[in-house]
Amino acid sequence: MKKTLLYFVAFVFTLSLSSCCAVWDMAVLPFVKYDMEESDIKWSKYLPDCNYIFCEIDTSFYDSFLYDEQYCTNRWRLKYKSSASIIQTIMFDKNAQCVGGYELCYGNAKSLDVYDDVPIFQRNIYNDTISEVVNFYNYVDLFDVDESNKDEIITTIDEYDYNIVVVWTCYAAYYVKRHLRQVKKYIEANNEEYKFRVIYLEV
Repeated sequence: MKKTLLYFVAFVFTLSLSSCCAVWDMAVLPFVKYDMEESDIKWSKYLPDCNYIFCEIDTSFYDSFLYDEQYCTNRWRLKYKSSASIIQTIMFDKNAQCVGGYELCYGNAKSLDVYDDVPIFQRNIYNDTISEVVNFYNYVDLFDVDESNKDEIITTIDEYDYNIVVVWTCYAAYYVKRHLRQVKKYIEANNEEYKFRVIYLEV
């Protein structure tokens, strides 16, 4: 009986770690002191030299963002009933189509060469329909801003070569800061050739 219980506990623990969010929740977050009142000055060092917008997710769309294919770039996770990562980069072209994306759960962005090309992450990780399903207009619905601001964001999309939505959460501490640094370096390495706009979506 004790052996069976031990196997059951080990199984549940392994299953819980299959979520990348669980990894930092249990292994990292308890050891990271995050100040919710951290000043804008400290966060500004992670911001790129281009136009950017800050907004929060509309809470009524939170579950949709995690599980709906309209917002999901990681089809494997969706197929196996897992949720999307809350640390992502999604790149859209002038036609509002998704041309690249990265989720934390894909693995280490540096070793995967995620930010080496424009558009980002040009690997066969997507199915053929992703550009038809995931588009910029869907993502704008997630933004907790008034309709006039949404309209302005949409109507100005073609003023930029690429619009990049950076999904992040302050609770991820080290991981999100590393992610923001990577996005910043990527944009600043390519902003002479391409015009970017970044939308930081906090979930």
